[in-house]
Amino acid sequence: MSTPADHGAQPERTRLAWRRTVLSGTACALLLFRLAFERGLDDVGALGLALGLLCWLALLLVAQRRIRAMARPEPVGLARAVAAVTLCCVLMGLLGVLLILW
Repeated sequence: MSTPADHGAQPERTRLAWRRTVLSGTACALLLFRLAFERGLDDVGALGLALGLLCWLALLLVAQRRIRAMARPEPVGLARAVAAVTLCCVLMGLLGVLLILW
C-alpha cells in the first residue's frame, strides 16, 4: 500500500489563495453596492445591486466548495471552478461599468 506524497504547505497556500479571492470579490461587491446606492437605487442600480450580490454569492460558494474538495486525496473539478470565478469577476466588472456609465 503506497502512502500519499507529502506536499508540504501547498494545500494551505491554495486554501489561503481561495480565501483571498473571496476577499477581493467582497471588496468589489461592496464597491458595486456603493455605486448602486449612490445612484439612488433606480432600476439600473437595483439590477446592478441584485446581480452583484448573486455574483458575490456564487464566488463564495465556488471557493468554499473548492476548499472542502481539497480535503479529499484527489480533488477534481478545478476547471469548472476557475471558469465560474472568471465569469463572476468579468460580470462584476461589467456591472461596475454599467453603474458608472448608465
